[in-house]
Amino acid sequence: MIFLLQHIVSWSGVETPECEGIVSGGGEELFTIKGLKGGPTFLFNDKAPFAEVIKAVEEELARANGFFRDSPAILAFGSRVLNKEEWRALKEILHREGLLLRYAVATEPTSRELLYKEGLPVRDSLAAAQETKKGPPTIKGSNALYLRRNLRSGQKEVFEGNVVLVGDVNQGAEILAGGDAIVFGTLRGVVHAGYPDNREAVVIALNLVPLQLRIGPFIGRADEGQNHRRPPQPEIARVKDERIVIEPYHGDYRRP
Repeated sequence: MIFLLQHIVSWSGVETPECEGIVSGGGEELFTIKGLKGGPTFLFNDKAPFAEVIKAVEEELARANGFFRDSPAILAFGSRVLNKEEWRALKEILHREGLLLRYAVATEPTSRELLYKEGLPVRDSLAAAQETKKGPPTIKGSNALYLRRNLRSGQKEVFEGNVVLVGDVNQGAEILAGGDAIVFGTLRGVVHAGYPDNREAVVIALNLVPLQLRIGPFIGRADEGQNHRRPPQPEIARVKDERIVIEPYHGDYRRP
């Protein structure tokens, strides 16, 4: 049996599960997920049987129920000597759960060579890989996340409440909000407000042209609701009559 000790940490301003340690029934810690700046980082016990580690990873990702989907993950193998079958079994689970593999950290030359040949960038240590630059401010309130920066392709912001972003959401970027999503800029990427089933949530942007738009359980794509004929203007998207509609925004933040 595998047991989970769970806490919450801040990762890039987002509440992200951090596992203090996944342990087996024998009390051996198998792996830990750290919410580091570069993304969720999987720290694998390099002494534990890797079959047990893989099983624990699979069970924990299933328990997370898609939370880490589309997240840029980092894999830290320590001094473990990997073989191709073990690596491909782990990779298949991570890909199935929708994780995007950024790079691996490994000290064992055999493992480094294997991972490199399998197409994954490899680094010497986590410390060397972490960015030290100060970024634009991120302010997290009790029920709102405020960001002042652009979201580039591959970046994703996840928050349980409302997300307010001053900047643009470019194609390939994503916002996942439990409440409303408000963008003071152009929204070209993917946004899911009201995750997972809050149909009262709204999406507001100064230029609302998302690749995909979701509110609660409803989905709208660019060819279903986007209007490129008129000049950019503030618009609001919300659920009406069991579908997402987009209208000019005149301060009517909530439905009548």
